[in-house]
Order: sequence, then C-alpha cells, then structure tokens
Amino acid sequence: MVQQAAFTVRHVSAVLVSASPIDPQSITPEILSNADVVPTDWTPDSGINIPFGALIQYRNGVTIRTEGDRCLFHEPVDGNLRESYKIFPLAQRYAAATMLVPYNAIGLNWSLDTAAGDPELWIREKIMGNESKFLDFSPTSLQMTKRLDFAVCRLAFGTENARITIDFNYHFPLAPSSIGRMSEILNNWQLCQEHLTESVLPQ
Repeated sequence: MVQQAAFTVRHVSAVLVSASPIDPQSITPEILSNADVVPTDWTPDSGINIPFGALIQYRNGVTIRTEGDRCLFHEPVDGNLRESYKIFPLAQRYAAATMLVPYNAIGLNWSLDTAAGDPELWIREKIMGNESKFLDFSPTSLQMTKRLDFAVCRLAFGTENARITIDFNYHFPLAPSSIGRMSEILNNWQLCQEHLTESVLPQ
C-alpha cells in the first residue's frame, strides 16, 4: 500500500460561508492590517478588487479571496503536513473582526497528491476494491461523503498527469450568531488533519 510519506500536501484552505454576499472592501490590505487580521509585516504582492469579488496575494504565498457569499483563505504548502498553518488563525481573526456577518458554514480543506504509474488502477485497487463490478471501467474521479462526529467529510479523488489527487473538505454548518463556535472550529483544525492521516490516507 502507499505510505503517508508518499503524499505531498499542495495547499490548505479555510472558507467562511455567509448567508449574504461578502463585501469585497472587507479584504483590502489596509483594512485587514488596521483590524489586526493580517500581521503588519505581511506585504501584499498583488490584488484585485471589483464590485463582485476581491483577491489579495501576499509575498509569503497566502491568498485571501472573496467571491459572492464566500471568503477563502489559501496557503500553499508543497510538502508535508504541518503542525501549524498561517490561515487558520488568520480566518479566526477575520471572523472576529466581521462578527456581524451572518456566517452559516465553515469549510477546512486539504489538497494532496501522490505519484502513481497508473492512476486509474490506483483508484480501482485502493478505493473501489477487487469485488467491485465496475473494475472494467476506467475511473478518472471519485467522490464520497461521510458524516463524522465533528463535521461532514467530503473526499474527491482524481487523476492528473500520472498522479492521484485527493481533496479533503471538512464541512461545519453554523447556527446564526455563532462566533464562539467558529473560533472553536478554527482552533481545533487538528481534528480534521488527524482524521485525514489516521482514517483516510492509505497506509
């Protein structure tokens, strides 16, 4: 079986979902810095701000983007799973600074990949099992969902350039005015990473 060390973490992200469109002006570099959401030593590298969305990319690689009812915090990794990430406390500070926004969900996401000589065979053998009646098909993607005690876990397996891609999404619905719950989720992101490594990745 494929060992965990063979997987490369491409990026992690946190997504805050609102009941209404998020104001793109809420993620200008000046506002984020003045509200102590982004550390003062972070330097914006590029950005776009239009009526329907906005994007800021910092020199350390972190990207913040609004798009409709979503605000996404993205961090490139291109290596192993880490003991800490920049985006989770960043998303927590943003949520606290915008606590009047009626958020109704949070998504915590990891994107991994690994080399595979035959990606379709990998999915067929590791995921579908030898008893599957679909073994003579060529699977190019596969999605599945499982309700956990602390979140809904959604997995998406795909094939790309002789590699297997695995996207993990941990979805947390929120009740109105639940800033405390948001902080709890973002403080305990390790639960998702532990589930990812111990219960999902092939050993």
